[in-house]
Amino acid sequence: MSATESFNLIDEPWIPVLWRDGRTDRVGIRATLTQAGRIRQIAASNPMDNVAVLRFLLALLYWCKGNPPNAAPAQGSSFPPDWFKKLDEHREYFNLLGGGKRFYQCLPPTRRDSLSANYLVQEIPTGTNAWHFRHSTDGAEGLCPACCAMGLLRLPLFATSGGRGKPPGINAKPPLYVIPVGQSLAATLRLSWRPAPHLGTPAWQQPDVAPPSRGEVPLLTGLTWLPRRVWLDDPDGPEAHCIACATKTRLIHRCVFAGSGSTRAAKDAAGWKWQDPHVLYQQSGKGLSGPLHASDALKNPDAASRQWAEILAEILRDKRFPEEAVAWVVGFATVQNDKYLEATEWYFPGPASSRPESLVDDLRGWRKQELGRRCFPRQQKEKPSSTRHVEMKAAFAAIRPHVESAVCARAADLLVGGTEAWEDAAQKYAPMMEALALSLAPGFTTAALKRRRGVERVMPDMRSRRDRNDTRPGNSGETP
Repeated sequence: MSATESFNLIDEPWIPVLWRDGRTDRVGIRATLTQAGRIRQIAASNPMDNVAVLRFLLALLYWCKGNPPNAAPAQGSSFPPDWFKKLDEHREYFNLLGGGKRFYQCLPPTRRDSLSANYLVQEIPTGTNAWHFRHSTDGAEGLCPACCAMGLLRLPLFATSGGRGKPPGINAKPPLYVIPVGQSLAATLRLSWRPAPHLGTPAWQQPDVAPPSRGEVPLLTGLTWLPRRVWLDDPDGPEAHCIACATKTRLIHRCVFAGSGSTRAAKDAAGWKWQDPHVLYQQSGKGLSGPLHASDALKNPDAASRQWAEILAEILRDKRFPEEAVAWVVGFATVQNDKYLEATEWYFPGPASSRPESLVDDLRGWRKQELGRRCFPRQQKEKPSSTRHVEMKAAFAAIRPHVESAVCARAADLLVGGTEAWEDAAQKYAPMMEALALSLAPGFTTAALKRRRGVERVMPDMRSRRDRNDTRPGNSGETP
């Protein structure tokens, strides 16, 4: 068996990292954990891989060491090598290929026909999916072993419903994952390494492990549960470039990619009790409701561009999040569960503030700003589908993501700056609204000039409803 066909994830270089001195490299599991104090972060090109690898390393930390010790080393230091003796004792769990036990792989009860290995990576088109910007042909292009390992790690977090017998991950439709980030990989892992009452069995130890039929889902089971049964073919053919990362090596072209069976009946009957440590759950009158999901930026770019404010408000409200830690948010937008759109990420400053409750209200108020309706108030008999309103929707879809990105980048100022900071944020719209006004109301007639001035004045209004009602429409940004 060649070295490639005995690919063991403990020592083979497959995890992309950014060292604190600025170098980039690929390292194995052992080096990543024992050198975590010298590593700045996981450095894959796709944020889905970064969060998947980080959660996998966290699960390994629990499995090897258990709950965090009382006298833990300094926050930024690496983890002691003797913590990870369990890796050497169970090397077979981390073999990606070969005839024995395999990492995150097991055959379904009935052998299925193999599919393209590219099914492991959502951004690579397979089957009849449109090519868009990346061209891929099943059977002709394949993945290197490192990218196959990354694709397997994505399954617990980002697998979507694939039809009968192919359930999504334990969090159902992929939610937004929020992870506190430190100055090094070791510091980041320690921020999420908290005492857990019951760890359970991870999927690398038992790939076909399923959540319990009732009661609490153990932490390692929930973090690693596999909604697909995968078995990789051996690398074949001459060396070629991996369709995902362009590494030149012998590629894996096919794999079994089957469902784990329906889990709906067991889940509905028992009411699984699982609260993901990295998911933001919205608050309702009856307690926690569903998690936040990434918005559909193609269908509604206006609302999607403002979602950062809702996310930051929930981070401020969520008491699980460490104060003054940078919040790293990763989302995977889907449509109808199995149609993939995009992966997105945000970085927010720490939520420590002297007035968190009012900040939550401010952020939610910003999120609710409907500027398009204020530009051209609809007449009583005018239909919502009129040409003017269609143009307005398209125009705001063109400018709002740019402006909201600029405001989001100054989130640190908004957390401490008070009213003046929000007024400054609203002014970010001024140049765009001026250009928009000229586009939507061209000409030099009195009516055109009046309409243009009205559009130019429209900006987010963060005053209370009472203050707005006490002000004339012309002074509040409304068109006369």
